[in-house]
Amino acid sequence: MFRSLLTRGVLLVALASPLVAQGPDNETSVQKLRLTKFVLPDFPDYVRLSGNSKGVVTVAIGRDSEGQVTDVLVLDSTHPKLTRAAVTAVEQWKFALPANPAPPGREIVPIVRFLFTAKGIAIVSAVTGSLAAKDRAIPDNAPVILPSFADLDSPPKPLVHPMPSLTGALAERTAGGTVTVKYFVDETGRVRVPIILDCSAPELGRAALAAVEQWRFVPPRIAGHETILLETETFSFGPVPR
Repeated sequence: MFRSLLTRGVLLVALASPLVAQGPDNETSVQKLRLTKFVLPDFPDYVRLSGNSKGVVTVAIGRDSEGQVTDVLVLDSTHPKLTRAAVTAVEQWKFALPANPAPPGREIVPIVRFLFTAKGIAIVSAVTGSLAAKDRAIPDNAPVILPSFADLDSPPKPLVHPMPSLTGALAERTAGGTVTVKYFVDETGRVRVPIILDCSAPELGRAALAAVEQWRFVPPRIAGHETILLETETFSFGPVPR
């Protein structure tokens, strides 16, 4: 999976420096990610035999309240078989449940870069991010960049776009408030790995996520090429009239 390097976008975070030559040690990254189950991808023989001694794959990971992986969004990759190897491994991971969970609206999306080399496979973690890459090697420490809706060739066209709503007793209890959601849109126009950045009440956050998870857009394009986006949306909930 090769993507075009975008000159405009949201610079989120630079990943760690290039690894030293003596071979990867992933223990620190596993501890930082708080993984209770970790599976390292295989370096497919087909890729090695085709003369590719190095490769890079970067993924954003969705997870549920039990620490199970629910989604793996590939942000960049230098070879489709490396993509498959990385996704297959991450789908088997499990995250530890923290003793003190983050308060509603303070969750993060784990972003992981796999560095495939002749000496082994290393993983580098970051708290948030995304990237697009040209038909060339992706630097190990390249910053992770994605465009937003404002960078598209034309305004995004929603296909499925329900808005958050509160009903029944829940609607009667709320005094209103706001929710800000961060989400990716993949090349097909599907919303992926949404999280709440800020919310004034947990029930409002749940309503916003339930709506955004259903959103679908016409596949986003920049310079005619389909791309992945990173966008945020803020919802305002007013009090229900009495």
